[in-house]
Amino acid sequence: MTDSINSKDHNNPSLLKKLTYQRGWGKPDILNCRSSVFLTIVPILTFSTAFTAIICTLYLIYDINVTLPGELVGTVTVVVGLLLAFRTNHAYDRYYEGRKLFNNLCTLARNSTRTIWIGTSENAKKDREEKITYIKLVLAFVVATKHHLRLEFGTNYNDYVGLLPSLSKGLQRTKFDGNAGQDTVELGSGSLEDPNHPDNLANQGSAPDITIHTQDANESTRLLPKSRNQDPVAYLRGSFKDTFRSLRSGKSQPCDSEVLSWGTQDPKMSLPLEIVFHLGVYFEQLAREKRVESYRLWSILDQFIDILGNLERISNTPVPLAYRVHLKQAVTLYVWLLPFTLVELLGWLTIPVILVISFILFGVEAIGSEIEDPFGYDVNDLPLDDYCKDETVLALGFLSNIINIVKVTQQLKNKK
Repeated sequence: MTDSINSKDHNNPSLLKKLTYQRGWGKPDILNCRSSVFLTIVPILTFSTAFTAIICTLYLIYDINVTLPGELVGTVTVVVGLLLAFRTNHAYDRYYEGRKLFNNLCTLARNSTRTIWIGTSENAKKDREEKITYIKLVLAFVVATKHHLRLEFGTNYNDYVGLLPSLSKGLQRTKFDGNAGQDTVELGSGSLEDPNHPDNLANQGSAPDITIHTQDANESTRLLPKSRNQDPVAYLRGSFKDTFRSLRSGKSQPCDSEVLSWGTQDPKMSLPLEIVFHLGVYFEQLAREKRVESYRLWSILDQFIDILGNLERISNTPVPLAYRVHLKQAVTLYVWLLPFTLVELLGWLTIPVILVISFILFGVEAIGSEIEDPFGYDVNDLPLDDYCKDETVLALGFLSNIINIVKVTQQLKNKK
């Protein structure tokens, strides 16, 4: 009887539930604080509200004329709106492009799995084992790309288990520590300065399901010489001094030996590129043995590298700092000028009005900052962990099913 009543209530929800749980209008979105940027902008909201309260106090209690003409702010409103619109649209373009590229990467991994397993002939028993090994290596490329975008280097992560077999002994021995474009640290990027990074979440008991590599497993050696990683002002000052000395002496300065000494340094290569290298060696072997059409294999590798490069372009090319700083300064000045124009008209109501306006404007700017780099651990970032898990489960499930079908078929043939 109780079950029938509950079923009836579920099939015919009340009007109140329809209003409060209707997506886009009710509780799921309006009261969703976890995915909101409200907590991010609380400090600036508090400061702006306090500043407005001071202006109202000076004008309404101490009779100090602090008003400004409304036309002064009206001329700036359009400019601020255009800046915010460009900022948000540009950030979402990066977010959406990142999603499309990672989806293309997963699709290419599926096609690669099919090509290796079905399109490659087997001449010996070990050939099947090799196919399984390199199919797992294709899946490892997807996982390695995720960690590479988050600036997580090395191979000691749980999601590599089972994907990097004996080859892992020779992988990530290059002491890779980031590309030149990854020198600039952004929150949500997975760097050690990110509060959402697993190293910083480990003590809070909410770290992602990965094993953090130690510093010894992947020592720090930059792609750029150390002289290029110093303070930019000091570097430019030194460059000008060297140039001036060379002009005075009439002699050219020697080139940096670290840049030109090819073959003398330890190799530095990211894990995804190392995996592509191993796949290329395997594909070359298949082509020599004429076990598969070579053009299909090389096309796969080219697409892997192309997608990786495009993902790196998004991750390593943030919105220029000058634009971000100027936008935040412009929005802040605009909000802080509003109380001077509204206090005469609204009185004490200026305080809640400024609070609402600040929430809208600063919230839009914060959304752009958060989704600008969609590969981190923020709530609104792309769920790369789920994408990689789904891809691994699909591919390995496909392999296990095919292997079982082959075994059953062979057993039936043997019985006949």
